[in-house]
Amino acid sequence: MAGLSACSPADKPLIALRVVDGQPVLVVVECAVFTATRIAVFNEGDAPAAKWAIEREGTEELAPVTLLQLPPGWKVAEQSLVAFEPGTEYAVTAHGDQNDANPIDFTLGEVTGLGPEQVLVSDGGTKRKAITETAFRDRAKKAC
Repeated sequence: MAGLSACSPADKPLIALRVVDGQPVLVVVECAVFTATRIAVFNEGDAPAAKWAIEREGTEELAPVTLLQLPPGWKVAEQSLVAFEPGTEYAVTAHGDQNDANPIDFTLGEVTGLGPEQVLVSDGGTKRKAITETAFRDRAKKAC
């Protein structure tokens, strides 16, 4: 069992953000080691805490999730965050039964400023960058 822990599943780059019709959309790559069961987005910093979280029990393939909109097959776990404010720092996370994906910190401006083929990803720390969705999916496939 000790050999499995060296794989560090918590560092998997399996989520990214893109913009669709001006809204942040979470793209999740699921695989044998990661199936999202909870997605949460919350504000960071000095603002009063606000959070939007959804959960599911099924394992059907996950379509991209427009943040703050309930996708089919999911239920709302918490909904104190109802809109994104310009200039506010947010974080989005995806949790699975066994592993979690790297969270992504973002502002609304960063996401809405992405190009049509770009996604925002995290390096596993506080840094984030825009890359092509193809490059993200290639990286995620290797992480699985």
